[in-house]
Amino acid sequence: MLLILTLGLFPLGLVAILASLQNARENNAEQREEFAAQVQLKAQRINSAFSRSALIMQAASAAVALTGGKPEACRQTLARVNDGQPTYGRFALYGPGGAVACGSSGFTPPPLPGLSTARSSIDIGSNGDVLRLVSVDPAGLPAGYWEFSRLELAQVIGLRGAEAASDVVLTQDARRMVLSDEFEDGPLIQTLEASAPIAGGRLQLLVRTGAAPIRAAELLMILLPIFMWLAAGIIGWLILDRLLLRPLTRIQRAVAAYQPGDRSIALPTLATPAHELRQLGLAFDQVTRTVARHEAELEAAVERQTRLVREVHHRVKNNLQVVASLLNLHARGATSEDVAAAYASIQRRVDALAVVHRNHYAELEENRGVALRSLLSELGANLRATAPASAAHMQIRLDIEPFYTTQDVAVSVAFLITELVEFAMFCGSSSVAIALEGEGPKTARLSVEAESLKVGTACDERLFERFDRVITGLSRQLRSVMDRDTGRGRYALEIAVVDRADR
Repeated sequence: MLLILTLGLFPLGLVAILASLQNARENNAEQREEFAAQVQLKAQRINSAFSRSALIMQAASAAVALTGGKPEACRQTLARVNDGQPTYGRFALYGPGGAVACGSSGFTPPPLPGLSTARSSIDIGSNGDVLRLVSVDPAGLPAGYWEFSRLELAQVIGLRGAEAASDVVLTQDARRMVLSDEFEDGPLIQTLEASAPIAGGRLQLLVRTGAAPIRAAELLMILLPIFMWLAAGIIGWLILDRLLLRPLTRIQRAVAAYQPGDRSIALPTLATPAHELRQLGLAFDQVTRTVARHEAELEAAVERQTRLVREVHHRVKNNLQVVASLLNLHARGATSEDVAAAYASIQRRVDALAVVHRNHYAELEENRGVALRSLLSELGANLRATAPASAAHMQIRLDIEPFYTTQDVAVSVAFLITELVEFAMFCGSSSVAIALEGEGPKTARLSVEAESLKVGTACDERLFERFDRVITGLSRQLRSVMDRDTGRGRYALEIAVVDRADR
């Protein structure tokens, strides 16, 4: 979200930065123009000094010529011309015949050979230490000589203070006179350079100095939009986080803490002016109340269905018990033992179904299936109770682990145990051992061991064929294969289970 806000404000920040950069460029151009004007001003100062020196030499030379070259007249003339103004440089005036009439105190001008055909001139000394002005009269004789040193020219153009860190050079062809050599270039320094003609173009004034590439105010104007951009993004994020994201997070936590069965959501108090967020919280609360109401209706419907199923199983169990009682009554009133045995055989199977329904009815509360231990225990007791007189002393031993299974498997197992135990009763076995032990994660091994199951046991062949056919069919219903160990008299197969009671 912070990134989105920052990107959204980026165009505004970019426009402000570009405007600040344009302003900095304009200020830089103004700075260069101002520097060029300052160089022109320095050139004008030098030209003014040269013009004044030439005027002084012309006026004094004329006065000297009128007085016949008297030194006193020359000095008085210079005093009137100067009129109290400071004079830069050293000079000398020549009288008739080219002799020095007067000049600066203690100054002896250098010899000026070859001036008979010369004209007034201005040039830089060969070593670049002095600048010389030479004036001649119409006859070609020297009228005056003026000499400026580096320091004097620097005073003329005003090289002091902040302007000390500059390079100021007078050039004339290949000759150079360095008035200042203070400037040092650097990576964070902008170089300003300008030139101006002096003495009608016979000299050039070159000035080079350094300046900050960007001033503090300009830097502030450039950085200010960036700071404003970042501040706008951060402030926007803080406002968004405080008024939107945090309330949404609190609502999300309250919704996440909701558990099935809760009647409502414990919504927090939202300190936000966003009406939509409060409405969102109320909408979640309304949804949870609707879900709770629907869950209550479903629970009531499930309860009604459970009671109905329980009632159905109860009625089926009762009906099976009534049928078993009727069969028992008919067995007692039978006219022959075969008829009584047939009634008893049917009764045992009906009892097996009743036992399954009774155990399934008992486990409806937990909905884990039919408990095989209680089922086989009750079935064994019923089989002993309905055993014929010839098998009245037959024992049924149980070794059953506490497994649960489905009703379909329980019915098949009950019929299978009934068939095996009844076959053992009719074939004279003294005992039957029934065992159930775990085989895999969802399977258990059911085994029945009796003497009548051994090979070579004397028993009715038709009874054995019927028994074998029924056992084979029941094993198919259980989706298993019967393992017949006739040497030990043991039948075993795997059955599907759904849970274990001790888990």
